[in-house]
Amino acid sequence: MRLSTSLLATTFLARHWTSDGLGKFSYKNNDSKGPNKWDKVNAKDNEWREWKSLKADKNECGKEKNRQSPVDLVKNEDCRADHQMLFSDGTCAFDDIIFEVTPYSLKGTFPIDKCQPPGMDLSDSFNERYVNTFELKLPGEHTIDGEAYDGEIQFSHVVNVDDDWKWWENRNHQVAMCARHISGTKKKDDKYIERFLKKWEEAADKHADKCQASGKGTISLSSIQRRQLRKQESQKERELHKSLWTVTKKKPHDVLRQPFKNQYYYGYKGSLTVPPCSDFVLWYIVDNPMEISPSQLSRLRDLIKDYINDDCEKDTYADENGNVNRPIQKKHKHNIFHCDESDYSN
Repeated sequence: MRLSTSLLATTFLARHWTSDGLGKFSYKNNDSKGPNKWDKVNAKDNEWREWKSLKADKNECGKEKNRQSPVDLVKNEDCRADHQMLFSDGTCAFDDIIFEVTPYSLKGTFPIDKCQPPGMDLSDSFNERYVNTFELKLPGEHTIDGEAYDGEIQFSHVVNVDDDWKWWENRNHQVAMCARHISGTKKKDDKYIERFLKKWEEAADKHADKCQASGKGTISLSSIQRRQLRKQESQKERELHKSLWTVTKKKPHDVLRQPFKNQYYYGYKGSLTVPPCSDFVLWYIVDNPMEISPSQLSRLRDLIKDYINDDCEKDTYADENGNVNRPIQKKHKHNIFHCDESDYSN
C-alpha cells in the first residue's frame, strides 16, 4: 500500500521519541519501574481512590502479608455457591460505554451517573453489584493448572445494586472482579469481541488523527497503515457493523450474560494486578476461555503496543513483546475454590 507524500511528511517530521513505558509503572523487567519494583512506584493517584471505603491510597505491591494476584488456579477448597451467576440488565446501552486505550489495557467504563449498568450476583460471594469498568489484558494474567491464555477480560464490580443512587457506597469494602480468558484459536471473528474491538479502534484512531493533524509527537508508519486499512473496509462491512450498533443503541448490550452465563468458575481472595496492588479483590475466573480469531488477537495487541499519550508520544507500559500482564504471584498461599453444576442446589 502506498502512502501519500503529505502523509509521509507528517510521519517523518514528527519527533521520534518514546517513553519506553517509563510512566507510572512498567511491565519491562529490566527497568526501574518494572513488576519486581512496583513497591517503589508512585501509586497514590489511581481510579480506585474514588471509592474512599476501599482505602486504595497506599502502595501495597511490596507488602509481605497481603494476598497478591494473579495466581495459578488450582482448587484446594470446596465451593459454597448454591446457584449459578445471576444477571440484571440495567439501563445502559452499548453506546453509553466509554471506550479507551490505556498504557496497560483496553478499557470500557460505564457512566454510572448517566445510566444503570448491568449487574451480577454470585451466591455466597458478594451481593449483586453493578459493573464499574472492564479491562482486557494481553496475555491473560491468571493461569489454570499451569496453562496460560492469550488474553483475559476483567469486569470490576464495586457498587452494590441494593444501594441505588448511593453511587459511592461499597458496603463490603471490596471489589468483585469477574474474568474470562481469551484464546486466539477461532477460525472466524467473534462477534461479541468485534463490537468492543471496533470501539477501541475508533477511540485510538480519533486520538491519533488529532495528533497527526497537530504535527505533535510520534505517529509510527505501521500505525498509520493499520488505520488506513481500517478506513478502507468495504461498504458492505460498514453497513453490517452499523446495523449491529443500531440494535445495541436501542437496548442494553448483553455485556455480562454472553461471557458468563452458564459458566463455571474459580474463586479466591486476592489483589488488584496493577499498582497499588490493594488486597481487597474477590476474584472469579471462568474455567474455560472465550475463543476469538488470530486476526482479532493481533488487532487487540496492536492497540496496546501503539498507545499514544496526551502529549502525542508513544507511551505504552508493555514489555518488549507487547505484554501487559503481571507475573504470577507465588509468595502467598491462596484458598482457591472451583464451582460447577454439582455445587448448585437450584
